[in-house]
This record gives sequence, structure tokens and C-alpha cells, in this order.
Amino acid sequence: MNPSEDERSRKMAEALLKGWKMLPEVCPVCGTPLFETSGGEVICAVCGTKVILVGSEEEVGIEEQRLMLERVMGALMRQLERETLSSSELDDELLSRINSLLNAIEKATSIYRNLVRLGKRRR
Repeated sequence: MNPSEDERSRKMAEALLKGWKMLPEVCPVCGTPLFETSGGEVICAVCGTKVILVGSEEEVGIEEQRLMLERVMGALMRQLERETLSSSELDDELLSRINSLLNAIEKATSIYRNLVRLGKRRR
């Protein structure tokens, strides 16, 4: 169900009152203007869609890789939590699995930081 014009206007006015900056770009979902929050996030005040604005195809690739790494790091952290909660004893096998997960998290974090730096340099 689409919000009425009054509801759309109310939500956009609330965003402005929060200090959000209205942008010239429009939401790909509902077509209303996008807003930049005080934290720098781009969001649609009407439907709540979060948007990543990019200027080139290369930036699209960088952002896709960054989002994939975020998912990978989340999965690694969840696996690390499962491993540490699964046993009350830290035997050699468990320590080895934990060490492998920590190494993978460290590598993913390093790649993520490099992608973020690369993305900032391109803008």
C-alpha cells in the first residue's frame, strides 16, 4: 500500500526537522527524494530504503565487493561465536578452528579497509 501524499509530505518534513539533507536523487523504490542523515547514510524518508550513491561502474563494483565482505565477516563472526560456545574445553582442535576463523576475519577486515580507502579515493 502506497502512502498518501499527506503521509509522504509528513515523513519528508520529519526528516528535515531531524536535520537530514534532502538530495536531488530519488528513491529507486518509491520515487520520492532521498535524504542524507546526520551520520552520512542515504535513506528514503518515506519507505525507509537505504541507498548507496555511486558515480561510476567502478564504484558499483567496489561497493558490491564491500557489501559481500560485510556479509562474509558477519558469517565468520557468527561461526566464531558458535565455536566458542560449543565446548567448555579448549582442546587443540577447537583452538585450531578458532585460530583459522580469526585469521580469516583478519584477512577479510584488511581487504575491507582497502576497499573503503579505494572507494574514498575515487570520489
